[in-house]
Amino acid sequence: MALPTDPRSINNILATTLDAQLSEITDNFFNTNALFQKLFLQYKAGFNTIKYRGGAEIRSAIQYAGLPAYMYEKGTTFDTSQTEFLTSLQFQWRRAAALLNLDHLDVRKNMGDESQIIDYVAAVAQNGVNSVYNMIGYRIYGTQPNATTGVTEANPAPTIDPITGAASIDGLYNGIATTGSYGGITLGGNFGTPGFSVTSNIVNAGGAPFSLDIAQEAYGLATFAQDQPDLIVTTQKQFNAFWQRAQPQDRNAPGPLRDVGFRTVKFNQAEVIVDSHCLPGDMYFLDTKYIEVWIMDGCDFVRRSGEPLGFPVPTQDAFVDQLIAYLDLIIPGPRYQSKLTNLAE
Repeated sequence: MALPTDPRSINNILATTLDAQLSEITDNFFNTNALFQKLFLQYKAGFNTIKYRGGAEIRSAIQYAGLPAYMYEKGTTFDTSQTEFLTSLQFQWRRAAALLNLDHLDVRKNMGDESQIIDYVAAVAQNGVNSVYNMIGYRIYGTQPNATTGVTEANPAPTIDPITGAASIDGLYNGIATTGSYGGITLGGNFGTPGFSVTSNIVNAGGAPFSLDIAQEAYGLATFAQDQPDLIVTTQKQFNAFWQRAQPQDRNAPGPLRDVGFRTVKFNQAEVIVDSHCLPGDMYFLDTKYIEVWIMDGCDFVRRSGEPLGFPVPTQDAFVDQLIAYLDLIIPGPRYQSKLTNLAE
């Protein structure tokens, strides 16, 4: 990897003058991370975030059937058997980390008002925060960046971290699905069964270009009375198609994400936004009321060492640390979500 070098001779000017440099860093790496930003805003507000100090596993109770109810006449014999209608989705805690490694001499060189333009240790820490958020953004969708181009592509094994082989978080890739299993329950089956109740909604566009009609179909599948999608995430190309077809008032409608600086479009009751971690051709219609972030208290995006520089390396003049989170992202209400896939990209 070639980095810029300084071939200049130290002459009168260079010996007496510092280079002009802004005391800030421009981000030319991290992607748009709209869904995690939305969920993290809810996390900071204490909404749709479950914090536990421990617990062997994560369980979320669901009801999948109703009690028998019918009209009856004189002499009708009631069925007195008990009906099972509740169960729980079961998930495991997942662990995420970003690595913060520092050479001690580099840290010391960066100290002092006369030398420091940008706080190097703070820059490493902030990059770690952005890195773990960015990684989680990919894992939510079961995607990864192409190693050469950085373009978002499918992770061949979305339940597995492509770097370590560790189990990945439970995200949208299997929470919005019609086959496989979710939370220990096999998807599918007949009406009134657990599998039927956690089977989500998929609309295959078959390679067709985006249209408001097909968007409304996917939106309608995730609408139940007053519950309807409040967030639509997609690629830049599909967002552009939304924007071109939207009314002027919908291009500038207020919303939680627009209020924190994102560019959004309104569709029905949902904010439409770009998320660069989304796979090309996909569009998610999400009711974030039924998407939960589970975080273990005390391990919620914190540094393991708790020290300014981290753990000293016994055999090196260096410090290491990890920014960690014990968490999972689950969907207790898959039927309130839908996915539009295979759009022309």
